[in-house]
Amino acid sequence: MAKPKDKDTAKKGNGRGSVYSLPNGRYRWQVTLGYDLEGKVNRISGIADNKTLADLAVAKVITDHARGLIGASEDITLEAYADKWLKRQKGLALNSQFAYQKELGYALEHLGKLKLKTVKAHHIKDCLTKLSERTMKAGAGKGKPMSHRTLTKVRTRLKSVFREAVVDGYIFVNPCEGVKPLRQSSPESVGIALDEMQMTRLHELGLALYDAGLSRIFPAIFTCASLGLRRGEAFGLRWIDVDFEKNTIHIKQNYTTTKGKPYLGELKTRHSKRDIPMPLTLKNVLLLHLEKQTLEQSKAMNAWQDTGAVFATETGAYTHPETFHRSVTNLIQWSDPKTLTETKLLGVPVENRKKLEAIISSGEGLPDISPHDLRHTAATLMLKRGTPVEVVSKILGHARVSITLDIYRQVSEDEKRQRMPDLFDSPLPVRGLLPPSLN
Repeated sequence: MAKPKDKDTAKKGNGRGSVYSLPNGRYRWQVTLGYDLEGKVNRISGIADNKTLADLAVAKVITDHARGLIGASEDITLEAYADKWLKRQKGLALNSQFAYQKELGYALEHLGKLKLKTVKAHHIKDCLTKLSERTMKAGAGKGKPMSHRTLTKVRTRLKSVFREAVVDGYIFVNPCEGVKPLRQSSPESVGIALDEMQMTRLHELGLALYDAGLSRIFPAIFTCASLGLRRGEAFGLRWIDVDFEKNTIHIKQNYTTTKGKPYLGELKTRHSKRDIPMPLTLKNVLLLHLEKQTLEQSKAMNAWQDTGAVFATETGAYTHPETFHRSVTNLIQWSDPKTLTETKLLGVPVENRKKLEAIISSGEGLPDISPHDLRHTAATLMLKRGTPVEVVSKILGHARVSITLDIYRQVSEDEKRQRMPDLFDSPLPVRGLLPPSLN
């Protein structure tokens, strides 16, 4: 025969709560609220001096949970939830996935073991302060403190994680909302933008080097400088994406590298898929390139790989993206008249020497730009010529107009002087208003 339950002990189903009498005359209560992300039971419990207080505690927990004031998990760490959040980020390019993981990783080194519900604004502020003092061990910033741009991205990733945790019911306030971006101690370089004369020299010199067989992928360089394409977008172009009749280029895929290995994949974001009008100057360069590639295909015969890539190798394969940086550097080196020597010209076909020498000698060397500076150049020159920022943003494939303005706009001193208006139709007279010594 089963032992009858204590009349003061009540057990109910999940979500309704249970109350148990204890030998010392007090009462233990608990409420089961389902399971957390790890499959563990999420249970809230406590001790009350009497049954009435225990029942009231159970009722409060049930009410607060129904109102969304109690999260779904008590124990999950920020590290565990961030891992779940990363797995939910579908549709990102592989490089973007690695970037998100890396940026979050910086913060998780300091905050990862904290329970999600216990992370407060002051924890995040202290974390960002520590990261701002961190010396980078690799990349372009090796040996330097973490850049303001990277710190901003770390904060952005954390904010997204906590925002989703609020939606999921694990927390009720996003602690990042109380964290302002760290002030930038000194201006950081956002890149170099070529001016109109430098862009003209890039075009003229690049074509001469291309014709001499000394800058094989100059058409890719010029495409990026004309349209503001990312490197992977340019190398992912196929001839079926270039419409010479409608003068339009369709950006549909990305050919880039991850950990040094090239791969063909999705674009960086959904906004990156776009159609861009093709300027006449660029059209002429690409038609010249198509003509040259057709000759290469006939020479390669059976060795030709029919990838359809615009900027292909001599056998039709996709060109490794890492060659882009070397090609840009090579063009910059050729642009400097000081480096022009008889020895250097010996590597130039005889029929191309005089023309190339004349072009190099007629101007100054181009600044030491990176491949991404070509995108910066396109954006800045389009804006400088009065192209509406909304149009430039669409051409670049940005999600928001603010990104275009914040990152790529570069205003020169000459432009400021040219654009600064006099607020009056004619200068106001001042004679008679000044002291005699100044009139």
